[in-house]
Amino acid sequence: MKAPAALLLPALMLAGCGGNEAPKPAPTPTPSATPAPDPAARLDAAVKAAWPEGVKQGPIVFDDNKLIDTAFGPVLVSHGHVPDAAHVDAGTIAATYLDPAGTGFRVRKAWPKAAESGSFGDLAEWSITDKFAANPVIYVEGGGTWQGYTCSYTSLVELRPEGPVEIASFQSVYDDGGAVEDKPQSIRGKIATIRKGQDFTVKFEGTRSFAERYFWRGGKYQREGGESQIPTC
Repeated sequence: MKAPAALLLPALMLAGCGGNEAPKPAPTPTPSATPAPDPAARLDAAVKAAWPEGVKQGPIVFDDNKLIDTAFGPVLVSHGHVPDAAHVDAGTIAATYLDPAGTGFRVRKAWPKAAESGSFGDLAEWSITDKFAANPVIYVEGGGTWQGYTCSYTSLVELRPEGPVEIASFQSVYDDGGAVEDKPQSIRGKIATIRKGQDFTVKFEGTRSFAERYFWRGGKYQREGGESQIPTC
C-alpha cells in the first residue's frame, strides 16, 4: 500500500538537507601580496638622496644613474659630464652608498669621483658588470685626440663594501692616422675571455693583432709580462 504523498514529502526534505552533516568551515582569507617596489620610483628616490640640491654639481651634470643592489646595500652609480667643457676635462663616475630610510634612502658615504676618463667633459662608454669580481664592477672607457693621435683607456672599478677600488686599467685604443702619413697605425683592444677572479684576455686588432692577458694578483688584475705592445700617446 502506497504512503500518502503528504507523508513522503517531509522524508524527502530531510534527506536533501543532510541533517547529520557537520557545517563546512569558513574559507580562510588569502593574504594580499606586498606589491614589488617600482624600480623607477626607487631610482628617483636614490637620485634625490644622492643629489638633494639637483644633479648639477658645479660644472658637472650627473644625469645618467643606475641603482645597484649589492650584498652590502644599495649603491647609486652616476655618470657625470661637463657641458661646454675644455679638451682636458674628463667625464666622471660617482658612487653613492645608500641605506634604506622609510620609503627612500639616506647617504652612507659618497665618492663623487670614483672614476674619471675621457676628454671634452665626457667619457665614451660605461656599464655595470658582474663578470670580473665578487662585487659589481664599473666598466669605464674614455679617451681623446691630441695633435692627431687618438688614444682610449679602459678601467675596471670594483664596488667593495669599503668603497670603490680600481682593479684594472689599460690602454685600449691607439690611432695615429691624424698625425702620421707614412704607415699610420690603428689598433683597438676588446676584453675577450673572462674567468671571474682569475684572469681575462684583451684581444687587439687592426694594423697589428695580438693578445694580452691579465691575472688576478693582490686584489687586482695585473698584465702578464712587461710593457704593453700597444703604442702610447
